[in-house]
Amino acid sequence: MKYQISRGKTVLGLSLALSGSLLVLPNLARAEDDPVSVPGGSRTAMTAQNAGTGGQAPISAAANEIYRLAQEDPGTGYAGIVLSTQDAGYTLSWKGDLPQAVSRLVTAHRGKGIRVTVAASTYTFKELDEKARVIMESGATAGGAPVVSAGPSSDGNSLTIGVDSSGLPARNNLRDEAGTDALPKSLSGGIPVKVTEEETPADIGYGARYTGSFSGKKVAGGIVIRAKGTCTSGFSAFSPATNRYYLITAAHCVNGVGDSITTGVGTPIGRVVDVQQSPDSALIELFPEIGATDWVFSGYGVGLDPSGRKVLSEGRPFEGELLCTNGALRGETCGAKVTKVDQYVKSETGHLRHVNKVEQVAGRILAGAGDSGGSVFAYGVDGKISARGILSMTIHGYSCKNPLPTGKNTRTGCSEHAWITNIYENTTSHNDAVKSLRVQAFDR
Repeated sequence: MKYQISRGKTVLGLSLALSGSLLVLPNLARAEDDPVSVPGGSRTAMTAQNAGTGGQAPISAAANEIYRLAQEDPGTGYAGIVLSTQDAGYTLSWKGDLPQAVSRLVTAHRGKGIRVTVAASTYTFKELDEKARVIMESGATAGGAPVVSAGPSSDGNSLTIGVDSSGLPARNNLRDEAGTDALPKSLSGGIPVKVTEEETPADIGYGARYTGSFSGKKVAGGIVIRAKGTCTSGFSAFSPATNRYYLITAAHCVNGVGDSITTGVGTPIGRVVDVQQSPDSALIELFPEIGATDWVFSGYGVGLDPSGRKVLSEGRPFEGELLCTNGALRGETCGAKVTKVDQYVKSETGHLRHVNKVEQVAGRILAGAGDSGGSVFAYGVDGKISARGILSMTIHGYSCKNPLPTGKNTRTGCSEHAWITNIYENTTSHNDAVKSLRVQAFDR
């Protein structure tokens, strides 16, 4: 079959590590007790913004209950869940008959006013996920273009693959749908394949200068950290097995195990004890004298007034869910809609990452250079947050206005499109190094 590939933007995607600028680190001392204040007008705007994502909290919680229950059965028929804030409910796709326990939970959710649709699927999530991994490991091409992403559809009926068409002639156009012969049947197994255009994510250079002071005794998610480059801490974590505190950030932000980590102003806070490339996750063990608090700095970027939010829970991202991204430089941006889940994506550096795609629905920048490793979360109705993952990569990257009061006029790697990780994979991927790791809110 001959494929027509549509032309997209020619700028390669960028991972979110910082390239050169002057920063001021927020004061961490106040995070232990109360959120840091923000200007009145800005707070009003943020409250309205957070209310939009907080309204979906009962639906997200219900979807996570279904997912966790489904995973208890090794032969689960679970295929996927799609959230709809507009319909105030979710669609559950399942291969075969619903188990009684899942059916009872669906009935309980309906009794709470959540609109639930159950749809039959052709394949399970596990069947599609395994096939997607094989496709990516094969180095396959489609229509002469490299396949840079592959994953299951959330309805359990097809595979979704993304191809990078940047090197193909402009006259080629990508068809919205391609049949089972989009890939060799030895790879697709005869499963229907949907082909879309996707750019190849790429890491960018590092290097920066800093000023300011570090006066906090405890660190938190959403602060500037330095190692291989300048990045952002995602969430603090705790292990009862080691009785130690940790920070989670992106793997591409560090050189490897043993790497020393400092704050943006050079204060040593810990060292890297484990790196996992698939979820793009690096685990930083904090020094005993550097504690951690179960808060995330949100609201505004470095050098501007931040706010703080307590981490109350955690959950996996679902297609259709609205999330907030939070990097130390760009600050917090809500309105990031999950459009693809559990995709295997190959970065330009060759690392195969298991990530989820989010796209801004409100026309705002989700992240820019320096925001790698930053926290991604959903708001609850009480204003507290539920961890979803960390920022990994952007695509369609471009230069945008620098949010800092000092430094260069533009910031690289800005985008309304990003790849984020799954918080469960961030924590469980480090099990061989640190047992029982969990987002810090759960140590109480």
